[in-house]
Amino acid sequence: MKRILIISSTKTGHGHSSIANALTEQLISLYPDVKVDVVDGFLFLGRLGVKASGIYGPISRWGVQFWELNWKITTNNSEAWKQTTSLLIHDRFMQHIKNNPPNLIVSVHPMFNASIVSNLKDNGIDIPFITLLADLVDIHPLWVDKRADCILCPTEESVAACTALGVSPSILRRCDFPIRRSFTEAAKQMARKPYTGDRPLECLLMSGGEGSGNLKIIAKLILKNFNSHVTVICGRNKALKTLLENQLSRFDNKKIKILGFCTNVQDYMMKADVTIMRGSPNSMLEAVMCNSPLIITGSMPGQEASNPEYAQKNGLAVTCRDLKQLVPVLRGLLSNNAAGLNSIMEKQRAFRNFDSAAEIAKILMEYVIETPPVISDFEYCFPLFMQAVELYRKLEKTSTKHRKRK
Repeated sequence: MKRILIISSTKTGHGHSSIANALTEQLISLYPDVKVDVVDGFLFLGRLGVKASGIYGPISRWGVQFWELNWKITTNNSEAWKQTTSLLIHDRFMQHIKNNPPNLIVSVHPMFNASIVSNLKDNGIDIPFITLLADLVDIHPLWVDKRADCILCPTEESVAACTALGVSPSILRRCDFPIRRSFTEAAKQMARKPYTGDRPLECLLMSGGEGSGNLKIIAKLILKNFNSHVTVICGRNKALKTLLENQLSRFDNKKIKILGFCTNVQDYMMKADVTIMRGSPNSMLEAVMCNSPLIITGSMPGQEASNPEYAQKNGLAVTCRDLKQLVPVLRGLLSNNAAGLNSIMEKQRAFRNFDSAAEIAKILMEYVIETPPVISDFEYCFPLFMQAVELYRKLEKTSTKHRKRK
């Protein structure tokens, strides 16, 4: 069997896992002779790396300014990060591919791309490496490495961003964003009917897998101003779920439903006449697949910054970064027999691609090599030996200079 290694992450939001799952579903379904291994890249950094990845959730909820600072620092110092990470992951990464030699490596997370390519090149290991961008417009330098065999870009904007970062167009390939089968199948099975205002408005509120954002304020605004049923998905944020249950208890429980992390989000999206969320690319495009009109209330700084405007430009959503304007924005969409909502639905149907993940799987198979290279103990240890020699030389040079000063 041919083996494909997908580098993802389980604790830095839910989007990377969703993309990995979408690809895995298609690969094992369409290509029976393929085995897919999905590995959290932070495991290559050891226990501390996994723990460090876990701070994304709290930061995305309460430390947005810190996240923005982190984005700027790593953008300006991406080369230093790449070199440091390359050394830190070497042992565990090399051991993994020695024990489970892949025919192709695919990354859906930016943190380890350059470091993985460096370890492959430095050890003379010829395994194809492909990056699938999980962001739409704002592409961090850590995403791109000019030595990759291919970088898959889900939008024209991401193609332009990679080109601006100096990547050769020859390794850039345009694709659509991969969506999990549960969403595509749900969308295929039920054709959405236009909303005409003859029943309560079904509203879905969510804010990414970590449950960040102002869901309480939004829920109150909707319930007070519209004849509506509201479903709130809080993601992994258990504290937020408890808070909303307490503070929204005065509303009729037939009008509001508060949920934690859900594995059947597609069911709620298919039912929603409007979905209100932040500009998380996965959730945003899953809602588009389910043909649920979107109101986007904001975005994480950095990788999500331009997503609301991207969605609005393509007619997939309207943006409302100021919650004081949420009620008039929604009223505008509902006016004239909900002409605004129905216009968004029409644009979404033209935009979505039911076969996006299958098309990407087909591209990946073009790069799968017949036989992965065998990694000997010498190849595994020699680079470490050379690094130790280089470090010794530097220490010896420093020591000599110090003795001369004395």
